[in-house]
Amino acid sequence: MKNLIRVTAALALAAVHLPAVAASATVTRAWQFKPESSAGLSVRNLIGDIRVERGTEAGFHLTARATVETGDQAEAERLLALIQYRSSDVGPGSRFDVVLPREHFPKIYWADGSSQWFSVSYVEYLGERIRLTGDRDEAPNVKVELVILAPVGSRLDVNNIFGDAYATNVSGELRLDGGSGRLSSTGGKGRLELDSGSGRVEVKGHKGAVGADTGSGSVVIADCECEILADTGSGSVEIRGGTGQMSADTGSGRVTVAGFSGSIEADTGSGAVHARAVSNVRELDVDTGSGSVTIEGDLSALEQLNIDTGSGSVTLKTSAQPSMSFRIDTGSGGVDVDAPGATLREDDGTWSVRLGGGAGRGVIDTGSGSVDISAP
Repeated sequence: MKNLIRVTAALALAAVHLPAVAASATVTRAWQFKPESSAGLSVRNLIGDIRVERGTEAGFHLTARATVETGDQAEAERLLALIQYRSSDVGPGSRFDVVLPREHFPKIYWADGSSQWFSVSYVEYLGERIRLTGDRDEAPNVKVELVILAPVGSRLDVNNIFGDAYATNVSGELRLDGGSGRLSSTGGKGRLELDSGSGRVEVKGHKGAVGADTGSGSVVIADCECEILADTGSGSVEIRGGTGQMSADTGSGRVTVAGFSGSIEADTGSGAVHARAVSNVRELDVDTGSGSVTIEGDLSALEQLNIDTGSGSVTLKTSAQPSMSFRIDTGSGGVDVDAPGATLREDDGTWSVRLGGGAGRGVIDTGSGSVDISAP
């Protein structure tokens, strides 16, 4: 059952002066969903940027601005009228899909699409297989830009394959899913999930739980009061400021942390882990395949320590001495502990270290790197 309230419908058709002979047609339409929609709205879009903002009324409000560029004005207007908007506004199962029927859009222009006759690229979207081309002369340039106003405490799931997605001051549960565009959220509150195939992920000033996942892009999270779970296949992870606890996993990128207050967990296949000006670190768990580990800051709250690196060095520099007892194993690297009152005992290449009262427990293991520990 479909129940849709159309608020406005405005059509503007205009020729656009481009470097090559081209024509453009644009239409803007808007929808208002029932108050019950705040329990859950799913939005699907193929190509175009999406902006999500905090709404002041009950129910979601959505505006779509579609643009088609071709070499002929009449053709641009014809194709614009064939873009479909399918909406289901029934309680918590509300949905909005932007549809490009394959019989009318068998091929569309995308800057990163194939422009070679012997190479073909496709995208699967809403059960349709649409061909992509990087040649503007072969297919129309289609974009549908969305603006979504989300009520406080609402649940929203947005999937945007080609294009960026931005969220500002959204409070509730938000998921942004993209293929190659940048995903970002600023000033949000609640549960936030950002998942990109290859784009950059950015979060700033969030309060709540943050999940950031990208296949090959970087992740930057700044000034958050939250539980952070960051995962990237080959990009870097950077945490700037904030409080809570963080977990970062990257296949071949590095993890850098600056000014964070809370427990730290980091796992890299071949990248380094560097943290500075950290504090209130009760648990420190770092694993690298071949990268170095450097942790600097106030480690006096440390209770559990586990650092494992295949071929990198380990450096711990704390401004206040923790109460720890831990073991150090190195394959071929040296061990240097510079901490007043520390006790060290070496037995067949394994070092036992005690700092302060020795209440906490831990292990440092390196395959071929050195271990340096300093405390006042």
